[in-house]
Amino acid sequence: MKRISLILLILSALPVLIPAQEKPKDKGLRTITANTIQGPLEFLASDWMTGRETGAKGEFMASDYIASIYKSMGLKPGGSTNTYNPSYFQNISFIQIKPGDKQECAIVKKRIESRYQIDLVYKTDYAITPGNQSIETEGQVVFVGYGIEDKKLRQNDFKGLDVKGRILIRLAGYPGWMDPDSKNFKRFTLSDPLVMRQFEQNKDIAALAKGAVAIIEIRGGSTGFVPTPDNLPFRYNTDTYEGDVPFNTEVRYRTALQGQEQPSLTRISLSERAFNQLTEGSGIDFTGYEKEAANERIKPTAMPSDRYLRFVSSIDSRIVRGRNVVGVLEGNDTKSCIVIGAHYDHLGQIKGFIYNGSDDNASGTVGVMNIAQAMIATGEKPKVTVVFCAWTAEEKGLLGSVYFVNHPLIKDIKCYMNCDMISRTAPDDTTGLKCDFNYSSGLPYLKEITEKHILDYSIRLNMEYKTSPQPVGGSDFSSFSRKDIPILLIHGKFTPDYHQYTDHADKAVLPYMTEIVKLGYLNVYELANRNW
Repeated sequence: MKRISLILLILSALPVLIPAQEKPKDKGLRTITANTIQGPLEFLASDWMTGRETGAKGEFMASDYIASIYKSMGLKPGGSTNTYNPSYFQNISFIQIKPGDKQECAIVKKRIESRYQIDLVYKTDYAITPGNQSIETEGQVVFVGYGIEDKKLRQNDFKGLDVKGRILIRLAGYPGWMDPDSKNFKRFTLSDPLVMRQFEQNKDIAALAKGAVAIIEIRGGSTGFVPTPDNLPFRYNTDTYEGDVPFNTEVRYRTALQGQEQPSLTRISLSERAFNQLTEGSGIDFTGYEKEAANERIKPTAMPSDRYLRFVSSIDSRIVRGRNVVGVLEGNDTKSCIVIGAHYDHLGQIKGFIYNGSDDNASGTVGVMNIAQAMIATGEKPKVTVVFCAWTAEEKGLLGSVYFVNHPLIKDIKCYMNCDMISRTAPDDTTGLKCDFNYSSGLPYLKEITEKHILDYSIRLNMEYKTSPQPVGGSDFSSFSRKDIPILLIHGKFTPDYHQYTDHADKAVLPYMTEIVKLGYLNVYELANRNW
């Protein structure tokens, strides 16, 4: 008995080894795996979703699925503010527009003593993409170079020009954009496709603000007119399509927020013959202008004042419904929040070909869902509320996120993180680790925590950082940035499958995507528990 007591006494004197308790942050991280990513990715990008086009059956199926996942996680509904009927869906009405039956166009040369008119034949001499309203007008034709008005770049192609009520001839892109060795290519530095898309949109905004009514845009020496032949003796053969009819030529609806339709430019493309008739005797060498503008700052050459274009363009329109999916993880502070979002819509289907949109953007949607699950798995309440969003109508012009920032669930949004195209590496990246990170320069903390997480958690990504005071581009972060809300986004790389029906889930690089989602979660955790 004495011997047993002695042993017990010795054991009681030894230090007690208690297993280290896992931190809440690490608990969440452990839930993110290739399996939790692959399953929902394959479902959202499956043929059952028929490409998830805004307003189509596939979009509603996908949004039902996302809402069911939010509900099973325990996120609160954040789509409807109705206390008695809460919903994950933020319903939005859109107006969709396509060309109507009446399309007319004529070249007019006016002189004091005469008027000369050449009536053009629709789909033989020209094509029209109408604006948001039917229009009938006759306007003088003005050449505006690249049509750029940008104080930061110190370029104003409209200087000294009155374009109100005019039809503009405009060059696509910017000076030197096709010549990487040119002086102006280096000055503009717009190689990012998303930034480039926004740059082109800004050109339209500038033209509209000055009262222009239509655009004829020259790209690669052509205004983009592609006639459809009536006789088809052979099949159409491309890398991805063989058929007896041209692919992707059917007229598709354009979409705007109902009641918030902005004025838009009619776009006219002319056959080579019609364009030559319009510009004959103008003295303008458009190809020569592009070459000279690549290295010099030159003014647009004036068009003869007698050149006019008369056109009539009707539209057909319809109202459709789409919906954002919004889930909420309440924090101690319910008056402010951070938002994380990804668009779940894609391009739908054309002639039976389904645009599955796995990388763009089932991948980002799955990223948001995994981060939500990880935040819940921490077992703790964040300091500020976290709002998880799946956006509709990004492919139609960022419309779902635009609607949200104009009708926010919580007005005080501290920061927004965007997930878009996070499953693919660049074809020429032999390491398979290159990744882009864009953030608002006013909040350098965003880069600091990212670098810290990559180091502390051995995240296998080679990050390229980009920053500006108000980052904009062709994805939903722009909607928040324009409201002066700090943003950050992690972005994979573009591949030949971008906006093609070949964007399938089996092409996702799961280890790469898993690293991105983990990094996204670690950043969200820090932002949600920061003292704002």
